[in-house]
Amino acid sequence: MGKVTGFKEFDRVSVPYRPENLRLGDYKEIYTPPEEEHLKTQGARCMNCGVPFC
Repeated sequence: MGKVTGFKEFDRVSVPYRPENLRLGDYKEIYTPPEEEHLKTQGARCMNCGVPFC
């Protein structure tokens, strides 16, 4: 579980899409690879409530 007040301290930030011209013609992920620090911050928002998309 993350920080209990993490959802108040950190805003939700989506991972940006890869540019369209790079996505066309390949079957790779459509999102840019996130930075490790970004993942830690977003993980700290988790309250373990069971909602998978908050």
